[in-house]
Parts: sequence; C-alpha cells; structure tokens
Amino acid sequence: MKTYFFLYLLISTSLQAGNFKSPDSIVSILFCGDVTLANHFENHVGNNTVYPFEKIPWFDDADLTMINLENPLTSRGSAVDKKFTFRALPVYAKMLATSGIDIVTLGNNHIYDFGSQGLFDTIDYLRKENIYYVGAGRNNSEARHPVIFFRKGLKIAFLGFYGTHKHSDSYPAQIDSAGTALRQLNLIEQDIRKIRNDVDLIIVNFHWGTEKATKPGDDQIAFAHNVIDFGADMIIGHHPHVLQGIEKYKNKIIAYSLGNFIFGGNSRPEYTTALLKTKISKNSLNAEVIPLKVTYWQPEKLEGNAGKAVVDSVKKLSQSFKKSIF
Repeated sequence: MKTYFFLYLLISTSLQAGNFKSPDSIVSILFCGDVTLANHFENHVGNNTVYPFEKIPWFDDADLTMINLENPLTSRGSAVDKKFTFRALPVYAKMLATSGIDIVTLGNNHIYDFGSQGLFDTIDYLRKENIYYVGAGRNNSEARHPVIFFRKGLKIAFLGFYGTHKHSDSYPAQIDSAGTALRQLNLIEQDIRKIRNDVDLIIVNFHWGTEKATKPGDDQIAFAHNVIDFGADMIIGHHPHVLQGIEKYKNKIIAYSLGNFIFGGNSRPEYTTALLKTKISKNSLNAEVIPLKVTYWQPEKLEGNAGKAVVDSVKKLSQSFKKSIF
C-alpha cells in the first residue's frame, strides 16, 4: 500500500523510518502464487486492466501484497531457445500497481524468456509503478539484494532465489551480467546473516520443486529447514502450479507451493486455488489459507463448501509434517 513510507535498499543503506507504532501492531501480508499475464490471459483481457483484479479489492486492505511474476513485461527482445516462452504487455505493470501489489519475485524460470532486454524492461516498468522486486537483476548484486519495508514498527525483509547451476533455464546473474539469484545454500546463508540483526522478519521466496507434484521432495524440506535455521522466518514457494502443504517448523512458516494465481500460460479458464494471508507482530506469526476460484483469469474468494474443500485439501497435504499452520 503506497500510503505508507517504504524503502528499497541495499544492505549498506542505513535503516531509519518514522510512523512507528506499538510493538503489538499487526501487519498483514498476502502471498499469491504464479502470475503469468501472457498468452491466453492477454488474448482474453487485452488492455482491460481493471478486469483481472476487480473481484479482489481487498488486496488494498493488506499492508503488503506479493506475487510471483512469471513473465517479463516487454515488447522487445528475442525469445530464448526453450519450449515455452512468455512475455506480457508493459501496460500490465500499472495494472499490478493499481490492484495493490507492492512487491514481486522475479526469481523464476520465465523472467529471462526474452533475454536481458526483457528483464531490463521489466525492471524499468516495475520501478516506474513503484513495485519492488527480488530474485533477479541487472547483475548478481542486484539479483540477491533484499527489499526491506517499514510497516507499523516492523522491518520486513524479502529475498528471492531460483535455480542452480544444473538448471539449463536459470540464467544465473553474474558480477556484470543479468539473471536470477541462484538458489545456492551457502549464498542464501550469507544473505540472511547480513540482515538478520537489522530486521524483524525475513521472508525468502524459492522457485523450486516438480511441476504438478502435490508434495515437496525430501531435499526441499531439508533445504527449507536449513534456511529457517539460518534465520529466515518464512519461506514462500512457487513453480509446481498446484497447492502444496504448509509446514510450521520451529514456529516459522514454510509454504512449499502456492500454485497458480493468474496463470495465462494455461488454457484452462476455470480452476480453484488459494492465497496465504499472514498476520505478523513482533511476538507472533500466523497464517491462514484463503480459497479462491479463478474464472477466465479473474480470481475471487471462494465461499461455502467449495471454499472449505480447498482449505481442507491444503490441510490434508500438510498432515505429513510434524506441525502445520492448521
């Protein structure tokens, strides 16, 4: 929400802000899944930038809202050599901003679909609309940078990562070249420890896992636990395109996959999904699953028994963990 003061910064920037409130103040953050504003989405929506979000005006009631933006915003560049490539109209950056989205993760396998030119344009259009980003950048330093918001007396940091050297489509950023921030354990540990003493909450986004898998792999679970042990408070996962369980580990939250939110790469016009609503204070961290139905790439809250069924499905998927949010 742009009515608050927030700061986009590298670690070396000093942390200072006014408008601090009681330590008991509650900060609400909404986390949504994969968003691709291309292909079938563009064919249906065109330039109607009001339509996609008009049934979820409560985005603007949250203190922060985050999505996984899984396409470049550009009309330039050439597609890289891969099976599926996406790009979206630059005007959609304004649509995201007016809908109430504050921050996106670009650390995914489609942000580089139109090369460095597509990524550069995306960054420029997001900045123009005061939307902040993590997980990719013009170089490795920018890709790994945290974004820190001040909300109601809390300093909340976001990081994003995608891919390893084994991923052929991860296009990792280098010292002097654009790309994504590698999901490499020792680097993530460094990035978390750099800011741990300066912030109240650290939220880490991962693009990982297997498409269509309803459960995370054992390697993901171990990886997530390590990252929590390093000092992260919450992990938000993307990529499988389906919902997965939500673990509570050492009283921290791990949402392994939030599925699709608005995914224009899929020709299926109707589906159910969910978002994660978190409520945070200096002394507590709570989350709930908000069920959604999406009709022709327009999400809205799913009420009644149908909504309960979505929540129950995530609850069931969470039963394999020693502890969950349910």
